[in-house]
Amino acid sequence: MTDVVLVRRAKKSRTSAPKSRTGCGTCKIRHKRCDEAKPICANCSKTGRICDGYIDPLTGGRVGGHATSVSRVDCIVPRIPIANEQEAQGFRFFRAATEIQLGAALQNHGWAPPLLQLAHQDPAICHAVIATGIMSKRYQINELFTPWNEQANSLYHSALGQYCKAVACFRSQLEKSLQSEQVSLGNAAACCVLLIMFEFMQGNADGLLTHLRSAIKLVESVSESPQTKPFSDLLTLLEIIATTWLNLDRAFSTSSIHFSDIRPSQMPLPLHSDPQMLHYDLVNVKNEVMILHHAIVSARGDVERSRVGWEFLTNVEPQNIRFRLDVWRQAFAAACQKHQVMPGYHHSLLRANYLVTVLTIDAILDDKQLAKPGRGDPADVVDNSKSRGFYEIVEITEAILETGQPFSRYEVGAQEESLEAIGLLPLFSFRLSFIQPLFYVAQSSPDIQLRRRAVQLLCERPWREGAWDSFIMGSIAKRSLETSVSTVYS
Repeated sequence: MTDVVLVRRAKKSRTSAPKSRTGCGTCKIRHKRCDEAKPICANCSKTGRICDGYIDPLTGGRVGGHATSVSRVDCIVPRIPIANEQEAQGFRFFRAATEIQLGAALQNHGWAPPLLQLAHQDPAICHAVIATGIMSKRYQINELFTPWNEQANSLYHSALGQYCKAVACFRSQLEKSLQSEQVSLGNAAACCVLLIMFEFMQGNADGLLTHLRSAIKLVESVSESPQTKPFSDLLTLLEIIATTWLNLDRAFSTSSIHFSDIRPSQMPLPLHSDPQMLHYDLVNVKNEVMILHHAIVSARGDVERSRVGWEFLTNVEPQNIRFRLDVWRQAFAAACQKHQVMPGYHHSLLRANYLVTVLTIDAILDDKQLAKPGRGDPADVVDNSKSRGFYEIVEITEAILETGQPFSRYEVGAQEESLEAIGLLPLFSFRLSFIQPLFYVAQSSPDIQLRRRAVQLLCERPWREGAWDSFIMGSIAKRSLETSVSTVYS
């Protein structure tokens, strides 16, 4: 089992200082503070080092630095022919932004996807890298996936063209592999990861699931190697996240991974916990729920696995989760009394995410029990005592939206400082949000009218919280709702 760290452990507090949003490539590699002097920074000048210059986050191009130096960005140019400057910019932007955004989400788990290196030799990966690079640039211009920005729309269509080229190349590679009866799919998992990333960035849930299902089948058909193992683990991570992102009731793989705690939790959580401790503990519990959810849905369709006990599906104990949530609720109530200055925004954020976690774990456990022989159809059972949680999530989010308070681009509890320092959007940060609980209501509430109300809130005044885009999630929920309604009346 591979440990995958989504977010780093909390660092000890230190005296605050202005954060640099840029810095030369040489200082970044050396982990030194850069004075950002142009064309050559003082650090490089004093130590006699070659200054790599600075990366423009909007163009991906190099600014400043020694004229005779070999820039790390300039030298990473694919050996695959580049058709035009836009493709070149997409490739450079992937190196300057997308790769950093992905790395920030994966954090320090000892592996960085060698996507750029593979793009040198594989045209499908090269086009997929360019497509995701252009999409990252599109989000720097307009962080919401809405059709109201002409420049962002132009970049999106360019990215879509590169995506289509990547898919065409990938299909050709698969056909040649089948015709020659030789398994030469060592790069297949890497290409699938990029295609899945692109589908996520454009909010295409069906496309994402199609690529994810195909990728898992391909990886299972190829002998494991040091090259494919990390991508196999990453695909498992993506599937676990997708089961939460899309509230799935099925999974394609029985593999699992471990989410390391972002901060070791005291057991039980002390009643004198501060808001930050409550935040970290709730994230840890939600990660355990994700693991449990994936384990349960991956057992569906497998008669033997669906009948075994919890201990054979996952090392996460459901009753322990419920106990931790109950203790968390008591600590939260105590903190609200002690820290009366706790901002309403953060109070509401924690409350909404607590409610959706309770609803999720209850649904998982109820579904598991109802799936046993003689328990009946889960669709016929509605626990009215739990319906209040759905309504409260909607009311909390409505109240926050009515204040008109802008949502923070960066969240301290999500450890997004590395991206904030260089002004990049945390595109792949699945932080605590209002969007995910509201989306859960739009997908799972037994009240159709409440689901419509949740969809309207998501789409009417779009906003973003890390990886969560309310317009994308609202659009997905709207299609699901329309399907549910048409099924009922057909």
